[in-house]
Amino acid sequence: MAARPLREIADIVRSKNAGPYRITFDILCREKANYETIRNSGAITPETVARAYGLAPSDISSFFEIDMANAIKITIRRPRAQGSAGEGDMYGCQQHVPLMNMLVPLR
Repeated sequence: MAARPLREIADIVRSKNAGPYRITFDILCREKANYETIRNSGAITPETVARAYGLAPSDISSFFEIDMANAIKITIRRPRAQGSAGEGDMYGCQQHVPLMNMLVPLR
């Protein structure tokens, strides 16, 4: 089965700060068909996202598929609190790369 990276299907894959203990991710598609391909593939789930980030599934604090917006929203617990020693991305805006590289099977 053929697969493509999420970045080639979604129009926007981004991450951002969601407070001192969370980072949130948005997957947005202009076309409903692209969103449905991602949603229905089973490639983007709390478990697969946790695996991509080296987290426990319990570190995924929310996961929403928003059909009206052709969007998926995921929030994770930060591995380190915002601004703490060793934390390297205060704004959480550079954390989307593992997500955008996840492979989505094409059916």
